[in-house]
Amino acid sequence: MFLLDDLVLRSLGISVPGLDLIWTLEQVRNFANREMYNPEKIKNQIKENRLLFEFSEISKEEYERNNLALMRKLKLAEKIIEMDLGTRNDILGSI
Repeated sequence: MFLLDDLVLRSLGISVPGLDLIWTLEQVRNFANREMYNPEKIKNQIKENRLLFEFSEISKEEYERNNLALMRKLKLAEKIIEMDLGTRNDILGSI
């Protein structure tokens, strides 16, 4: 019911931050994206992966596989930051 109320109010251009369910879900999504696509955290994971390999904790194949996945994730994170997908654009303008 609350979701329907929020959709109706949004269609009328009325939004109450903090009480708006969609706004709350957007905030949760933005927080999750910042945590998941944080370039500094990914760089730290790359360093950790390298150290594990250097101390013979993981095999070369595992190191290369992890490094490739982390490098892809880092490039994706940098593209997301470059495109600034976290901001919301109102194509209808503000009321």
